[in-house]
Amino acid sequence: MNLTNFTNKCLIPAIALTSIASSFFAFTSPTLANTVFRNAQWRINIGNEDSWNGVNGTGNLTYRGCDTRNRCVSLTNGKISCRDGVCTRAWRNGEYTYVVSSPITENGSASSTLIVRRGDRVIVRSTGLR
Repeated sequence: MNLTNFTNKCLIPAIALTSIASSFFAFTSPTLANTVFRNAQWRINIGNEDSWNGVNGTGNLTYRGCDTRNRCVSLTNGKISCRDGVCTRAWRNGEYTYVVSSPITENGSASSTLIVRRGDRVIVRSTGLR
Protein backbone atom coordinates (compact mmCIF):
# COMPACT_ATOMS: atom_id res chain seq x y z
CA MET A 1 0.00 0.00 0.00
CA ASN A 2 1.44 3.39 -0.88
CA LEU A 3 1.46 6.30 1.56
CA THR A 4 -1.30 8.23 -0.25
CA ASN A 5 -3.79 5.34 -0.04
CA PHE A 6 -2.85 4.72 3.59
CA THR A 7 -3.35 8.39 4.49
CA ASN A 8 -6.71 8.58 2.69
CA LYS A 9 -8.01 5.43 4.41
CA CYS A 10 -6.87 6.53 7.88
CA LEU A 11 -7.75 10.20 7.76
CA ILE A 12 -11.51 9.89 8.28
CA PRO A 13 -11.28 7.47 11.24
CA ALA A 14 -8.57 9.64 12.82
CA ILE A 15 -10.75 12.75 12.52
CA ALA A 16 -13.76 10.90 13.94
CA LEU A 17 -11.72 9.56 16.86
CA THR A 18 -10.34 13.02 17.60
CA SER A 19 -13.86 14.46 17.55
CA ILE A 20 -15.18 11.77 19.89
CA ALA A 21 -12.26 12.20 22.29
CA SER A 22 -12.65 15.99 22.30
CA SER A 23 -16.34 15.71 23.07
CA PHE A 24 -15.71 13.21 25.85
CA PHE A 25 -13.06 15.31 27.56
CA ALA A 26 -15.00 18.56 27.16
CA PHE A 27 -17.82 17.12 29.26
CA THR A 28 -15.89 15.01 31.76
CA SER A 29 -12.76 16.98 32.59
CA PRO A 30 -13.13 20.20 34.60
CA THR A 31 -9.74 21.42 33.38
CA LEU A 32 -10.66 21.14 29.69
CA ALA A 33 -14.25 22.37 29.91
CA ASN A 34 -15.27 25.95 30.54
CA THR A 35 -16.21 27.00 34.04
CA VAL A 36 -19.52 28.86 34.16
CA PHE A 37 -20.49 31.18 37.01
CA ARG A 38 -23.94 32.76 37.33
CA ASN A 39 -26.00 34.91 39.61
CA ALA A 40 -28.99 37.22 39.07
CA GLN A 41 -26.83 39.87 37.32
CA TRP A 42 -24.05 37.99 35.47
CA ARG A 43 -23.14 34.93 33.46
CA ILE A 44 -19.38 34.38 33.26
CA ASN A 45 -17.62 31.73 31.18
CA ILE A 46 -13.97 31.06 31.98
CA GLY A 47 -12.09 28.93 29.50
CA ASN A 48 -8.65 27.49 28.90
CA GLU A 49 -8.09 26.79 32.60
CA ASP A 50 -5.87 23.88 31.61
CA SER A 51 -3.29 26.51 30.55
CA TRP A 52 -2.53 27.08 34.24
CA ASN A 53 0.54 25.10 35.29
CA GLY A 54 0.01 25.45 39.05
CA VAL A 55 2.43 28.37 39.45
CA ASN A 56 0.81 31.58 40.68
CA GLY A 57 0.47 34.30 38.06
CA THR A 58 0.43 31.90 35.10
CA GLY A 59 -2.15 30.74 32.58
CA ASN A 60 -3.84 32.06 29.48
CA LEU A 61 -7.48 32.03 30.55
CA THR A 62 -10.36 33.38 28.55
CA TYR A 63 -13.26 35.36 30.02
CA ARG A 64 -16.67 36.12 28.63
CA GLY A 65 -18.98 37.97 30.98
CA CYS A 66 -22.51 39.02 30.07
CA ASP A 67 -25.03 41.04 32.07
CA THR A 68 -28.81 40.51 32.07
CA ARG A 69 -29.15 42.73 28.98
CA ASN A 70 -26.70 40.47 27.13
CA ARG A 71 -23.99 43.15 27.05
CA CYS A 72 -20.79 41.10 26.99
CA VAL A 73 -17.05 41.51 27.44
CA SER A 74 -14.58 38.94 26.11
CA LEU A 75 -10.99 38.87 27.39
CA THR A 76 -7.90 36.69 26.99
CA ASN A 77 -4.58 36.20 28.74
CA GLY A 78 -6.04 35.72 32.22
CA LYS A 79 -3.84 34.50 35.07
CA ILE A 80 -4.55 32.39 38.16
CA SER A 81 -3.10 32.81 41.64
CA CYS A 82 -4.08 30.75 44.66
CA ARG A 83 -3.10 31.67 48.20
CA ASP A 84 -4.62 31.99 51.65
CA GLY A 85 -7.53 29.72 50.72
CA VAL A 86 -8.67 31.71 47.65
CA CYS A 87 -8.02 31.24 43.94
CA THR A 88 -8.13 34.44 41.91
CA ARG A 89 -8.49 34.59 38.14
CA ALA A 90 -7.61 38.02 36.72
CA TRP A 91 -7.65 39.81 33.36
CA ARG A 92 -6.64 43.32 32.28
CA ASN A 93 -8.38 45.36 29.60
CA GLY A 94 -6.82 48.80 29.34
CA GLU A 95 -7.51 50.60 32.61
CA TYR A 96 -10.00 47.90 33.71
CA THR A 97 -9.18 44.82 35.79
CA TYR A 98 -11.61 41.89 36.02
CA VAL A 99 -11.21 39.46 38.92
CA VAL A 100 -13.16 36.31 39.79
CA SER A 101 -12.28 35.07 43.29
CA SER A 102 -13.25 31.62 44.54
CA PRO A 103 -12.67 30.21 48.02
CA ILE A 104 -10.95 26.83 48.04
CA THR A 105 -13.28 24.34 49.71
CA GLU A 106 -13.35 20.55 49.96
CA ASN A 107 -16.62 20.21 48.08
CA GLY A 108 -16.29 23.30 45.84
CA SER A 109 -19.69 24.62 46.91
CA ALA A 110 -18.65 28.13 48.05
CA SER A 111 -19.80 31.04 45.90
CA SER A 112 -17.42 33.23 43.93
CA THR A 113 -17.16 37.01 43.56
CA LEU A 114 -16.66 39.21 40.50
CA ILE A 115 -14.83 42.50 41.04
CA VAL A 116 -14.26 44.97 38.21
CA ARG A 117 -11.96 47.92 38.82
CA ARG A 118 -11.30 51.00 36.76
CA GLY A 119 -7.87 51.98 37.97
CA ASP A 120 -8.04 51.72 41.78
CA ARG A 121 -11.82 52.25 41.96
CA VAL A 122 -14.19 49.28 42.27
CA ILE A 123 -17.04 49.77 39.79
CA VAL A 124 -18.64 46.30 40.07
CA ARG A 125 -18.75 43.91 43.00
CA SER A 126 -21.06 40.97 42.43
CA THR A 127 -21.24 38.11 44.93
CA GLY A 128 -23.06 34.79 44.96
CA LEU A 129 -21.67 33.49 41.67
CA ARG A 130 -22.12 29.72 41.44
